[in-house]
This record gives sequence, C-alpha cells and structure tokens, in this order.
Amino acid sequence: MTRNVRLATASLMAALTAVSAYITLPIGPVPITMQTCFVLISGAVLGSRWGAGSQIVYVCLGLAGMPVFAGGMSGPAVVLSPTFGYLVGFVIGAFLTGLYVERFTRKSVIHLSAGMLIGQAAIFGCGLSYLYAYFNLYAGVETTWPATLAAGLLPFIPFGLVKLVLAVSVTRVLSKYIRLENP
Repeated sequence: MTRNVRLATASLMAALTAVSAYITLPIGPVPITMQTCFVLISGAVLGSRWGAGSQIVYVCLGLAGMPVFAGGMSGPAVVLSPTFGYLVGFVIGAFLTGLYVERFTRKSVIHLSAGMLIGQAAIFGCGLSYLYAYFNLYAGVETTWPATLAAGLLPFIPFGLVKLVLAVSVTRVLSKYIRLENP
C-alpha cells in the first residue's frame, strides 16, 4: 500500500468511525455503537501504526469540537464523560489488532479473529477502568467492579461478538482488493 493510499484509507477509517458513532443503542452511561467494528477493521487493514493513527485523528477531531462522538458529543469536556476511556481504548485497540495481524503473511479468519479479540479486550480494559474511576472519583457514586462490569461490559458482549464477526467478514472482503498492511 503506498503512502497516499494508506493516508486515504486512514482518513476513511476515521470518518467511518465518526459516522458509526451515530448508530447507537442508548442503554445506560455507555451506549452501544458500531464504532468498535471500524476500529478493529482499521487496525487489521492499516496495521498498528496507521490503524492507531486513524483513531487518534478521530479522537482529536472530537476533542477539537467536531460532533463525532456518540450522541453528537464533542469538545474537551468529553474527557470528563463516562465514555472517554473507550475512546482511548479505540487507539490502543486498533494498534494491538494491527500489531497482532501484522505478524502473519496470510491473514486467515483465525488470525483476524484473534487480533480483533485482543483489540476488543483493550477497548474494554481502557473503557471499564475509566468508567470505574469516573463513577468513584468524578461522579461521586461509590461503585464496585461488579457494578461497573454490569454497566460497561455485560450488555456489550452479544453485540460485540456480532460486530467482531462483521469486522472479520469485511476485512476478508477488503483483503481481496487491497493488501493488508505489514510494517
């Protein structure tokens, strides 16, 4: 993939992540969105650096004031919202997905699925850690880890598995038209 194609694809992934923020199912402090699907695809297609870069662009656009986050949220105040940890997780998740997938010349369904599961785990790890801190330190709501998991993980598991299958399928189709990135 040439530099120009990588740049265009990274821009597209940032834009698709932004658009997918508007596909939401509001279920509590953290809505279910389609964003993680494109985060995982960006890591698998672009590789670790460019995949993470596309998500850095996305997060920076939102923090700069563009309404690209779930629910049309934007601006620096998002840092003090319960969802900010998941946004940080997008960057790390795309990086780790790409890092894992880059190791393989042939990107099989197993390799893509494993890489995307690692990326999804990173997103949840960052999101849940921040959500716990948000409740206990900022919102002043004394919350336990089980309550945090009930609010920020359990409802997402079935949807996350569907999005993972979709992300793997889309990546496999894209791999027929573009060469998936290796460093």
